[in-house]
Amino acid sequence: MKQKSVQKVEKKIKKQLKKQKLGLPISSFSFLSNFSHDEKDKNLDTLSSDNLKEGKKDFAGYYQISYQTLIDKELIEMVIYIDEKITVKSQDMKDAAKKLDASDLPNGEYNFFYSNTKDENQDSISYSFKVKDGKVVFYEDENLVLEDDD
Repeated sequence: MKQKSVQKVEKKIKKQLKKQKLGLPISSFSFLSNFSHDEKDKNLDTLSSDNLKEGKKDFAGYYQISYQTLIDKELIEMVIYIDEKITVKSQDMKDAAKKLDASDLPNGEYNFFYSNTKDENQDSISYSFKVKDGKVVFYEDENLVLEDDD
C-alpha cells in the first residue's frame, strides 16, 4: 500500500463497513499508530533500515516504511469510529465484530472506538480484535488457545 493511497483505502474500508449490518452506525475509519513512544524509535529504525536495504520507496512520515509493512508488523491499527449520537456498550462492539464480514479487510489489528460526549462523564470505550485471512480473530479466543498450549 503506497502512502498516497492510504486515504483512498480508508475511504474504501469505511464504505465497506457502512454497507454491513453491524448494528452500530460507523462515523469514520482511520489508520493510527499502535506503539508506545519507547518502542517507536527502535521499531521504526529497524524497519526503515530493512526497507532501505530492500529498495522500498513508499513513505510513512520521516521513515521510509510502507503502510503495509507497518500494518503487517502491527505497528498500525485500524480504528472504526462509532457515531456519537447513539449510546454504545462494550458488548455492542463485540456483537458488531462477530457480525463483521472481514473477507475484504486487510489483516491487522482493529479497534471499534466510541466516545460519549453527550453527558458530563464524557467517557470512551473501545473493543479490539484482529483480522487474519479474511476472518475476525478475538483476543480472548487467542488467549484461550495460548493457555491450552502450556
